[in-house]
Amino acid sequence: MASYTIKYGDTLSTIASQTGKSMQELLSLNPSITDPNKIYAGRTLNLGADAPAPAPDPNAGKKQTIAQVAKVSVPNYVEDPTTTKIGNTLKSQATDKVNEEAIRAATRARIQGQIDAINAAVADQIANFRGTTAKNREGQSYALAAAGGRIGSATGESEIRTTEDFNNQEEQTYRSEANTKIASLLGAATRDAQTEIDAKRAAIKEGVDKYFEFLDTQGQRKKDQITAFLRNMLALGIDPTEIGDDDFEKIQDQYGFSKDQLVSLFGDVKAQQESANRASEKEQVDLDKAKADANQFELGEGEARYVYDPKTGEAKLIAARAKTYAPKSGSDSGPGTTLAYDDPNYTLDAIRKSKGGRVMTQGELKPITDIQTIVGQADTLTKFVNSVDTGPIVGIIKSNNPYDAKAQEMKAAVTAIVPKLARGVYGEVGVLTDADIENYSRTIANLKNTTDVNKAVMAMTLDIATRSLGSQLNSMAAGQRDVSRFESIYTGLNSKAAQLKEELGSAPAAGGSTYTSTSGKSFTLPY
Repeated sequence: MASYTIKYGDTLSTIASQTGKSMQELLSLNPSITDPNKIYAGRTLNLGADAPAPAPDPNAGKKQTIAQVAKVSVPNYVEDPTTTKIGNTLKSQATDKVNEEAIRAATRARIQGQIDAINAAVADQIANFRGTTAKNREGQSYALAAAGGRIGSATGESEIRTTEDFNNQEEQTYRSEANTKIASLLGAATRDAQTEIDAKRAAIKEGVDKYFEFLDTQGQRKKDQITAFLRNMLALGIDPTEIGDDDFEKIQDQYGFSKDQLVSLFGDVKAQQESANRASEKEQVDLDKAKADANQFELGEGEARYVYDPKTGEAKLIAARAKTYAPKSGSDSGPGTTLAYDDPNYTLDAIRKSKGGRVMTQGELKPITDIQTIVGQADTLTKFVNSVDTGPIVGIIKSNNPYDAKAQEMKAAVTAIVPKLARGVYGEVGVLTDADIENYSRTIANLKNTTDVNKAVMAMTLDIATRSLGSQLNSMAAGQRDVSRFESIYTGLNSKAAQLKEELGSAPAAGGSTYTSTSGKSFTLPY
């Protein structure tokens, strides 16, 4: 019996042409192949007893270019000028330096003109003072000393020196005022210089961060690109170790990876692909086995069989058996007897028998969660129905009166319950339009209905919600989902609904039956 090991790049049609077999013959000899377009490298094909092995590749052992193997050529790498410019700009910004002394010197230079102007003004003030006020004071002091005969005496000299001291002190006040102004300018310059230095440092730090981010993303981008390129090589049946150095140099220029790195990356990509192929093939085998098993089982009355498809993530119905109804409730049925669908304990029986089934998904749980919310919101609405005066005319007035707190709260409660009601009970999907909201609002109490109508509508909504809950749990149980943990929720919501209907003054639904819970409380279960 001849066989052939599939290589990368092989197709079933090329193997068939090389061995003289038709694709139908190969598929017949290899029943594990369910899709002729999917074969996996490394697997062995059965070619039959009389089939020659595929002819060896005449170029085996010789290094080939990608153009020879894949009929495509590797272009010469041309650096993207925009990317280069961005990288150089960020690098320049990141490697810039702060010349603190130059910044301070430049700041001082900007105010030097103001300092020179202050000094010039002070010099003029002092000159004017010496030429007028100071000179007059000194003359007057000398004249007084002369008139008193004190010239040359110690007293006269002291009086003249005192006058000179007064003049010197006043002259110093001009200089002090100028120095204060100059010191203020220098302080502002120092602060301005420091602010500029800090801003420059922050800019450089930001440039460093951006540059490293650029290098990081550029490196990851290159790795993603070479990984995709290697996957294409793998699909074309090209092994990097079997291509010429010229191609390697072009690839290295393009992606920045050495030959050893490329070979190593190719090994990783190859291993990932083989793992994915094995997983895909196992999923197909499991699905085929499940389908085969599905044809070899017996279903009980009212049972259905579903198969989980890993590709779509959905459960597919493959078989179902209709239910033969048992006698009406009240008959003395044994533990193996299937309850009639109209038996009030039918749903409870289905819930309990579902134990051990598949765990429900989040999507399957959501409608049940919505119904729990609906019953809780119905509790709030029931209180409003029994306490707020409603009607066609008064409802319009109350609806438009922002100061009627209870009316506005009831209006908000109606708005809150509509989406849950639409999706959880009526199975609405997608975005609710204004028209949808208006339509669903009519199925519950609102300000424009009379009180009697609101009570009837609320009782009807509670019946629909609890019936919907029972129907969904029945469907899930029939689909082999484990809903056994929902018994207390089912009985609890029915108990709550019965209590609310009693508060609304509504009689049990026609055909309903009384159920006594484990806590001893009785209420009506809908069918």
